Amino acid sequence: MSRQIDRLPEPANKKKMKVVVTSCSRSGTLGLLAAMRILGFSPYHMTEACFNGPVHMKILEEAVIAQHNRFSGIKRYERAEFDKWLSEYDCFIELPSYLGTQALEVYAEDPDVKFILTYRDPDKWVTSMNNTVANVVRMATAFPMNILKHFDIILAGFLRLNQIMWWAISDGTNPGGPDNEARLRRNYVEYIKFAKSTLPNDRTLLIKLEEGLGWEQICPFLDLPIPDEKYPRGNEPEKFRMLLESYLKPRIQLAILKVGALAVTVLGIVGYAWWHR
Repeated sequence: MSRQIDRLPEPANKKKMKVVVTSCSRSGTLGLLAAMRILGFSPYHMTEACFNGPVHMKILEEAVIAQHNRFSGIKRYERAEFDKWLSEYDCFIELPSYLGTQALEVYAEDPDVKFILTYRDPDKWVTSMNNTVANVVRMATAFPMNILKHFDIILAGFLRLNQIMWWAISDGTNPGGPDNEARLRRNYVEYIKFAKSTLPNDRTLLIKLEEGLGWEQICPFLDLPIPDEKYPRGNEPEKFRMLLESYLKPRIQLAILKVGALAVTVLGIVGYAWWHR
C-alpha cells in the first residue's frame, strides 16, 4: 500500500534529532514546546503538524494508524520514515506518546538523542484530557461542526486526526462512553511504565509534574545555560482553549462562507425552476 510518507519529497537536508519529549498531552507539553524554542531547538508538536497543513496532518494520521492497527495494511514507520518526516526539526514533542512503542524504540537506539519524560497523577491526567482534548473529539460529531467540516479540508482533517489520536490512546472508545476513562487511565499508566523501562537511564530526564517543572531541571540536563526569561507555562485549560480557538476560527469562518454560497446557489436554482415550471 502506498503511504503518504512515501509521497513526501526527499528533503535536501536533514536535521539531526537531539531531544525527544516522550510526555503525553496535558503533561506540561505546551510549556515544554515554548521552552524548547527559547532554548534554540526546532520542535515538532501537534500544533506544528496542524499549522503545516493537510499533508503533515495526513502523515501523522497515517503514522498513528500504522502503529496501532495491524490490520490497516500500512507499514509501520521506522527511523528512515521519522527522519524524512521530521527533517526540519531536532526536537520531537508529545506525539511519540500517540505512536506507541515504535517511536520510543527507534530513538532509544540513537546514542545522541536525549529524552524528557514528564508525568503526573493518572487520575488528574484523565480529568485534564476530558476537560480539553476530549472537547475536540466531541466537536467532530456535534452540530454545527459535523456539517461545517465537509466544507473545509483542513477543518475536516484536524477533527479526524484528533479522533484517531484519541481512539489510539483509549482503545477506540469515545469521550463519555463506557469504560473510556478506565481505558485512558490504564493505557496512560502502562505507557509511562513502558517509557521508563525502555528509555536509557543516562539519557533520560524524568520529571513528576507535581514536583515542579522549570529551567532548573531542563537546562542542566541539556547542558545549556538557564535563560533570563521566566519558564513558559501552557498547561492551563484556558490556554489550550485559546490556542484551539485561534486555529479553528478562520477555518470555521471559511466553511460558513462556503455553506452560505452553496445555500444561495441552491435557492437560485430552486427559484429559477419555480418561475419556469
